[in-house]
Amino acid sequence: MTAGGPGVRAWLDRIPKVELHVHLEGAIPLDALWTLVRKYGGDPDVPDRAALERRFTYRDFPHFLDMWVWKNRFLREYDDFAFIAEAAAHDFAAQRIRYAEVFFSPPDFADRGLRTSGLAAAIRSGLDLVPGVEIALVADLVRDFGPAAADVTLSEAAEVRGFGVIGVGAGVSAGAVRRGLRTGPAARAPDDRPRRRGSGAGQRPGGAPAPEAGPDWTRDAGRGGSCSA
Repeated sequence: MTAGGPGVRAWLDRIPKVELHVHLEGAIPLDALWTLVRKYGGDPDVPDRAALERRFTYRDFPHFLDMWVWKNRFLREYDDFAFIAEAAAHDFAAQRIRYAEVFFSPPDFADRGLRTSGLAAAIRSGLDLVPGVEIALVADLVRDFGPAAADVTLSEAAEVRGFGVIGVGAGVSAGAVRRGLRTGPAARAPDDRPRRRGSGAGQRPGGAPAPEAGPDWTRDAGRGGSCSA
């Protein structure tokens, strides 16, 4: 097998894998997101699935952030999270991912009346429909909402450990990072490594670093989830 050749790709596709850092809201398969867009009346700038796929070919880091905020508009009720959790789990299984630690961000959806407990229950109900993939959950405190909101999320996360919530993260919302890019020096890079309750220094760096700004940062939106963070 030559490095990067088709034989290597086929081998990588076959081997079992773990995914130690993935955000559920960024791992929505395009077909699932298209279903949600249509559920909520569509968007005149996205008339069909092909347009949706083109929209997720990122021009640069700010465009990635804009798209993250845009697709969150179509996550409005608990059933939506059960739906995307099942869809993402099927996608993991197709990639032969056998274990994943999946972040979700309750503060981003609190203005829609969605609570950590309901989100965790809905996500778990969707995940449980897909056998063969073990998935643990990490509730992101989204620290730019402030300490009071983080304390609420932390307390609620502690109450839903039965749904497989193993820790919390302390990331920054895409909207906050985008505002930082517009108004001054780039916001501090999000530190959303999971904090495991009771483990003190149990911090596990995971996943790829945030994409660098610049015109060369693009990806083929047809592979993986809608935002794939």
